[in-house]
Amino acid sequence: MTTHYSVDSLIKLFLSDSFTSEKNNHKSNNVSDVVNFLNSIETNKQYYRTGILVKNPKYKKKVSEDTIIIKEFKTSLNKLSSLNYKKICPGIVQQLKDKIYLYPLIIETIIEYSMTHHTYSKYYCYLITLLHKQFNNYKLIEEKLEKFYTSIQDNSLDSSTQYSLLCSTNKKTDQLIGYCMLLHELEINDIVSNKIYPLLDTLIENMKNPLSEDSMYKSVLCLYTLCNQMYGTKSLPENYLKEIELLKNTKFMKVKFKLMDIIERR
Repeated sequence: MTTHYSVDSLIKLFLSDSFTSEKNNHKSNNVSDVVNFLNSIETNKQYYRTGILVKNPKYKKKVSEDTIIIKEFKTSLNKLSSLNYKKICPGIVQQLKDKIYLYPLIIETIIEYSMTHHTYSKYYCYLITLLHKQFNNYKLIEEKLEKFYTSIQDNSLDSSTQYSLLCSTNKKTDQLIGYCMLLHELEINDIVSNKIYPLLDTLIENMKNPLSEDSMYKSVLCLYTLCNQMYGTKSLPENYLKEIELLKNTKFMKVKFKLMDIIERR
């Protein structure tokens, strides 16, 4: 159960014996444990609503600075393009430089955008790189990436109707492709390491299992995306060629054709 405190009661709470005792206990513990605990708390994605501007004067509240920053940040993300990303991204970082507590929410939002706007992965990676130089938190970025990968791999789909199931399946596929593209950009920019090849190996190994046609096709699309990102028109390494050749024995024709595209670098 969540306990809510009014602003006026916080001073009394902070001065209470129980709070002081708990605070001292945390002080005596390893600081990294406390930081890890704080980073593990689920991000409040409705945070910006704490300062919503209400038109009715009777209920009007002052808009908080954080609310303005978050709204402007999302507006800036929507404006990113090949022509302006190097100008917009430094401005975003400048706005956030004293707002370290917003960093987890900002990273989550960027990853979310990358999963649906694949062609902007390069720009999102550039922004994450600048933010990382400011906040220097590899672990947080890796934790957020892992969280999103786990959510994508979750097999729960909306099957209320055939159409809903189709949309839900396509969404998962799009998200996984976006994840792969962002992960590749982050790795070549040294933000994360040793992620791409294990992911390639996992995709190939998964496709050796008796999967449904939809699952196989989702995997082969991600494999195709990663191979294009990593090798372009160059030939694949021999070990991957052999593995993919074996996968061509699948009974699903659209999967087989996509595997041939990977092998022939089309």
